[in-house]
Amino acid sequence: MIMTVKMEHIFYALEDHFSSSISIKKHLFAEGFIAYIGGIDEAKFNVFLQRLPHPQPEELIDEVKNFFKKNAIPGWVYVVPKNLDTPALQKALKGHGIVFDEASTVMYCALSNPVQSAVEPELPLIIQSADVNKAGWLQIMKNAFGGTDETNAQYAQALDRAKAKGTNMLHFLGCQDGEPICAITLTFLDDGVRIDNVSTTPTHQRLGYSTQMVQFSMNLAHALGYKHCVLEASADGLGVYQRLGFSELFIYHVYTTRPALMS
Repeated sequence: MIMTVKMEHIFYALEDHFSSSISIKKHLFAEGFIAYIGGIDEAKFNVFLQRLPHPQPEELIDEVKNFFKKNAIPGWVYVVPKNLDTPALQKALKGHGIVFDEASTVMYCALSNPVQSAVEPELPLIIQSADVNKAGWLQIMKNAFGGTDETNAQYAQALDRAKAKGTNMLHFLGCQDGEPICAITLTFLDDGVRIDNVSTTPTHQRLGYSTQMVQFSMNLAHALGYKHCVLEASADGLGVYQRLGFSELFIYHVYTTRPALMS
């Protein structure tokens, strides 16, 4: 139990570090209740995090709604650990037009040894810093996660914000014959690293390339002396991370707003 609490603390510290780095605004409602405005016109970059129980979900949601409304943010997400997602909270969210979107699994791995992958692509990637082809890196993100040219440009600005703040954040590109097909981001803090933006172009998915990118990232962090690695996994990516030694810490429930209902 003590070890699990420590792992969760590491995850939350890295989550806050990453989110604060890319966002234009952070607001702490109270300890364990935090909002981020990402400066990107997609709901998933405007986030409210609930990490502790709250006795009055209706009052909390009203406060969160007013915060985003005051900052002219029409779309945002409400993120809460599954064990705190009570029937009372679900009822309150639904009443405010905030609907369940997805579950994501928070995962942890100790970087005690180099990782040997269980899956090797037939044609391994050449992995290099994304600085050699920033446009290619961003295009992979767009191809894998959707969005528009405008939101893609806004995300590039968010990464520039992180750099300007001095965040130790690295971006890598996986290529074949000079063609970018995979992307990944690493954010370092203290003795831990957070993995984000694991993405592969649709034509190259399910061939082991994401596994190679994550393995490369874990081994790089291990070689640099980092001891802990965390990430959030979708249902599709869960098996990849489990094969690489990650275990589940907890599950996030993600709710998203329907702007037309958010008056």
